[in-house]
Amino acid sequence: MTRDRNSDQATTTPRGWSRQDVLARVAELDERVGWYQDIDLGAGIHTKSRVLWGEAIDHPRQRWGNVASAVPADLTGKSVLDIGCNAGYLALEAKKRGAEYVLGIDVREGYIEQAQFCADVLGLDVDFQQLSIYDLDQVSRQFDLVFFVGILYHCKYLRTAVEKVASVSGDTVIVESAIDPMESDIPYVRFIRSSQYAGPRAEGSGRLPGHWHPNMTAMEDLFYEVGFPSVERLFKEGGRGGVVARR
Repeated sequence: MTRDRNSDQATTTPRGWSRQDVLARVAELDERVGWYQDIDLGAGIHTKSRVLWGEAIDHPRQRWGNVASAVPADLTGKSVLDIGCNAGYLALEAKKRGAEYVLGIDVREGYIEQAQFCADVLGLDVDFQQLSIYDLDQVSRQFDLVFFVGILYHCKYLRTAVEKVASVSGDTVIVESAIDPMESDIPYVRFIRSSQYAGPRAEGSGRLPGHWHPNMTAMEDLFYEVGFPSVERLFKEGGRGGVVARR
């Protein structure tokens, strides 16, 4: 699926870039990497013009809408970490809210390249680094706010990943993940075989990506277990859910 989202001929250009250069770079990064996230670069320019994996054309706006209520409107003086940042949507939003230092990490070099480009066009000072969640020891600091959005269910080593997130959190972690939607007071996690995922057009269990789908009780308990005394349910909608873990 494709859509022309950049036909606006506004004369205002993003900071320090000509409109022509921005459009050319967006197209080049789309062809080479693919835009999973839709970033509004101003002057009528959006990064995303096609669907890659069955996501919405404005992804991750719905995901952001599900967690935004837990994000302070004013982040002045705060430090923020975005784990699995992709093209930087959440990291850029945090910087727009006044965060003093924002770091976004992702395992894919191409996503980091996209994120750095978007930050440059928007004139936002955000640090992006190619790192795995399992490399968070290299960061050597803690953050006031950590985004752990759309990543938990992809983590092969689930408990280790949650421990790594806890190690860099000084206050709040916002967690969003694919879940097993069945309600139960018993915490359990459904294992998804890599061979079971048949793509975004598959039906039933063949549509389930990632490795681990916790139920909401398990998601909450995972963060209790690594030292967060307060874990609040943020939302549950179909096969997605979120919690806020606080020190």
